[in-house]
Amino acid sequence: MKKWLLLLSLFFGLQSFAQNEILGLWYNDIKSSKIEIYKENGTYHGRIVWLEDPANSDGSTPRVDEFNEDPKLEKRPLMNLVILKDLKWNAEDKEWQEGTIYDPNNGKTYECYCLMQEDGTLYFKGYVLGITWLGRSTVWTRN
Repeated sequence: MKKWLLLLSLFFGLQSFAQNEILGLWYNDIKSSKIEIYKENGTYHGRIVWLEDPANSDGSTPRVDEFNEDPKLEKRPLMNLVILKDLKWNAEDKEWQEGTIYDPNNGKTYECYCLMQEDGTLYFKGYVLGITWLGRSTVWTRN
């Protein structure tokens, strides 16, 4: 009986580790920003915590979300902006799914999923209309 409990504990412990390995700091694909992925209320989110160029072209004001399609949001700072929302771990598929990812370079939000690749990078696929081939992918590296 103790062996079964130990095996079950080990199994669930590994599952917990797998789903939480996404947590931490990640560079975007071109290393122009760092995103902190954290867990809140059972889902995973990511916010910008570092920018290679934190100031606008005038050099004195913080970079803002200038490409946002909503004029009310164009002036919000990029620093601490949550760009990844509501990812859920799917143990069967071994990936995080059902989330959204926002691209501040074009002001668009995409449905997304992501998975940990064998080399330790994080592969994201952003797509629209529920069709995964209508979108694009990016790879983040751990900081």
